[in-house]
Amino acid sequence: MNLDFETFAKVFLSVFEQSSATADFYKIEIPIQDIMFKVLRKLRFRDLSDDLTQRTIAEFYAPELEAWQPYPDTLPTLSALKKYGLELGLISNAKSDWAVHSILNRNRIQDFFKVVITSAELGIRKPRVEIFERALKSLNMRPEESAFLGDSLNADVIGAKMVGMRSIHIRRGSPTGDFVHPDATVTSLSEALRQITDWRVAQ
Repeated sequence: MNLDFETFAKVFLSVFEQSSATADFYKIEIPIQDIMFKVLRKLRFRDLSDDLTQRTIAEFYAPELEAWQPYPDTLPTLSALKKYGLELGLISNAKSDWAVHSILNRNRIQDFFKVVITSAELGIRKPRVEIFERALKSLNMRPEESAFLGDSLNADVIGAKMVGMRSIHIRRGSPTGDFVHPDATVTSLSEALRQITDWRVAQ
């Protein structure tokens, strides 16, 4: 693109930060393609084709796609859950549905999930109950027979509780939201597997 980088970066950051603040406040999602379209329009690009927008998105996410690596216990845990006959779904707050699926496919974990729902696809973000309800409906599951695992107390645990699911908080760093009480707290996916197994045995 015949464009000064500093000029592009200034406009992009302005639009991105404004969109992110709006999305966070209203718990909606403003997809990256809408953000990029607005940026290019502000920069007076005339050819605002879907192809151009998608190419800019691919360039934007290229470093992130390269950097993503699954935790060492990801594949063994997902394999064990599938072996137990559990239906698996994934809900992601993300500005790009394409990027989420690209990351899953690149790391060979897409096929473990019967359902993958992103906020970019649905237009709303966790913890809104609608995104959890969509996943449950797609899996043909009731909330009370389901559990949700996530690393965000505010998005994952609160959302799961509001819809009536059990919640497992996977603590990857310093937690925020002391008023939130998950049904279980773990520090790894393998610990979560043991917790789910214990719940199944207790039923």
